Amino acid sequence: MDGYSSRDPEWKKELIKYINSEREITNERVPVMALSTVDLEGRPAVRIVSPRGFVGDGFLRISAADSGQWTSDVLTFCTHAQSNKVRELVNTNEVQLVFWLPNVRVQVRCSGHAHMLFHPENPNYSTLSLDIRHRMRPRDGTDAECQGRRDERRESIAAGGPVEPNVCVEIDTEFIREQAYLNHSPVIQAWYAWPAPGRVRLSDPSLYPTSIPHIDDKQEAEKYEANARRNYVLVFIDINKVDIVKLDESTRTQYVRRGDTSWSITEVNP
Repeated sequence: MDGYSSRDPEWKKELIKYINSEREITNERVPVMALSTVDLEGRPAVRIVSPRGFVGDGFLRISAADSGQWTSDVLTFCTHAQSNKVRELVNTNEVQLVFWLPNVRVQVRCSGHAHMLFHPENPNYSTLSLDIRHRMRPRDGTDAECQGRRDERRESIAAGGPVEPNVCVEIDTEFIREQAYLNHSPVIQAWYAWPAPGRVRLSDPSLYPTSIPHIDDKQEAEKYEANARRNYVLVFIDINKVDIVKLDESTRTQYVRRGDTSWSITEVNP
């Protein structure tokens, strides 16, 4: 989450600007965010997660052929396939994310819907339910989108018609998921080979490797590596509302996605 394009929505530019300001003070890689879901009994469930970034940005390229010409406002995080989060998101995928940046005194709340991408060999595997092509934009200085398709999309929107996906975008969702996994440290990768989160801890220490590359037995290392990859779930958040409060300025701004994928901007009372 290092930069943004002029074609990104204003709220994304604001979020990244304040995250970078916070990082300059704290030297942290990326501030964490709180994820709120609804548990299976209808109660709120909140936990801290680490954002992986926006699709198209940084290491989250959309395919092996992508040289960095695309950007989006689809935020991602990852989780263990056997976690409570997964069951909750299968039940209802409405979520809210909160960034609190204490040194710059800014709170950012993002509301939207979560779409999970499992490993193809995982028993819960399902294709991604979100067509990310609707959310992709060419980055500054590129002509990634076909001119003809761009004109068709604009004409459809102007006429009140449906917002067609950008068919010029070639997206390999498994490539995105793989890049997200590979950009974790060996310690975090090993955690995905562990037994299901939230269950009683077992007494066998071999079930809890701290780094798969440090396992001497090659067959054991391959087993844990395969298990970690099967348990790795990348979650895509299709954001539809953003609320930014700047305490030092006593301002609050709300951004709401319109049907044509543009955003309305309203200043409200803090």
